[in-house]
Amino acid sequence: MSGAIKAGTVMMKAGTIIPQSLRVETELYSHGWEIIKNAGADVVDRDIRRADWNFFFLAASIQAIALGYWGERTVRRAMERVLAKAEPSKFNCLEITEVSTRQFLGFPYVHVSAHSRHIQKSPFLQELAERWRTIFLGGTAALCPQPLPLARAMPPA
Repeated sequence: MSGAIKAGTVMMKAGTIIPQSLRVETELYSHGWEIIKNAGADVVDRDIRRADWNFFFLAASIQAIALGYWGERTVRRAMERVLAKAEPSKFNCLEITEVSTRQFLGFPYVHVSAHSRHIQKSPFLQELAERWRTIFLGGTAALCPQPLPLARAMPPA
């Protein structure tokens, strides 16, 4: 599996709504995340835009490391950490931008860097509550216009 994780690999949340014209082969990777096997980020981006959809790229990078020599288990541990860091933002895709092996004081480790991506029809990036409804209510964000209840309001200072 470590051969499948490289710069340009796109991970997609299972159940993500995509254009009908987008033909991707996916393979379950971890905890609801799938790898797009038959296309890299550039091809996926181009095909999504041809379908008049949008594939947003977020500038902030998500990085993680895992101690150990280059191998499937070490890359998977680093990827699990990247996916865990990406989860709170609720974006539906992740583009791997770097997978490398490094050393610090003679200890080898694998470094993975990624950027959040998001597939949607609208040219305006959805807010977190909208993304949450789209993911957890099966794409029914348009049917649920009311805002999600917030945690207790903070008392004025």
